[in-house]
Amino acid sequence: MAIPTSREDFKEYCLRALGKPVIQINVDDDQIEDRLDEALYVYQQFHYDAVVKTFLSHEITASTMRFASATTGSFSNNETIVGATSNTRGTVVSTSNSTLIKFYTTILSNTSVNVGASYGDTAKRSFRDGEVVLGEQSGATGTVFTSNATTNAISFGDMDNKWFSVSDSVIGITRIFLPYDMGGATSGDILFNPQTQFNMSLMSTFNQGSIIPYVIGREYLQMMNDTFRGRPGIRFSRHMNRLFVDINWETQFRPGQWIVMEATRTIDPDAFTDVWSDRWLQRFSIALIKRQWGLNLSKFGGLSLPGGVTLDGRSILSEANQEVRDLELEVQNTYQEPVSFITG
Repeated sequence: MAIPTSREDFKEYCLRALGKPVIQINVDDDQIEDRLDEALYVYQQFHYDAVVKTFLSHEITASTMRFASATTGSFSNNETIVGATSNTRGTVVSTSNSTLIKFYTTILSNTSVNVGASYGDTAKRSFRDGEVVLGEQSGATGTVFTSNATTNAISFGDMDNKWFSVSDSVIGITRIFLPYDMGGATSGDILFNPQTQFNMSLMSTFNQGSIIPYVIGREYLQMMNDTFRGRPGIRFSRHMNRLFVDINWETQFRPGQWIVMEATRTIDPDAFTDVWSDRWLQRFSIALIKRQWGLNLSKFGGLSLPGGVTLDGRSILSEANQEVRDLELEVQNTYQEPVSFITG
């Protein structure tokens, strides 16, 4: 038996299992492609061999503001900017040139927006097109560009969106690791600085000839941190490809920092071709194509072939439906891992 190593080989393998070329398989190529996509989707949803636990890094991004012309004066990094019309306030992250800056808005902003709504998915205080923006420390001013069909005046980054974009290959996220800053001001563990704790109370344990006190000590510190500080709440749906983090973004995050996400992602069969040799995936794909074949034939009743042979579409459809049901139960009862992540 030739082991499939590509999608095309896999498709031909499934058709040969149904009788090709001895029997004409009355299924259009587009229908076959749809059934293969369906099989892969179910495989990735339930089969533990279809996914892998991984850690993903993501750099926190700022928003971008374009000006209609060169600014009067130069904005300074980390200074506060204010919109003359919207009264929106923000913090400058960097100045790329005289017509573009990177920034993020702050909670103390537009009075028409409830401060508590800053944790909402849709709450977004924004500078307005055409308004004048003033730098409180530098005194620089600039007029915000007016958006058109090709260029946006303001492009929102993570700090203003209050969510991180996630690849569509990710199906679940377990937790995130907040940025750690040696200064402690924006550390994910402000209450307990790991380096300080290590130096002060754990270094001496190695002189006792055992690593057990060190491990127990670190677990105790983590328990204390979880008790007094807690872990950030996260919300994720794979249909949105967004990870929402329910914390105070202004105190926990800064543009340019990196977060790490503990995630579960699907294995790309084009990159790791061994996926096509999975026995359950092969049987399920064959069953789905067979069901499509039965559906096609059942519209014509008994279909006569040369030599007096008659294909019974309803019988093929009935057999395929039972095979699909059996394989769906098999993957859920045999190959599915217990749900331990947030999935959409």
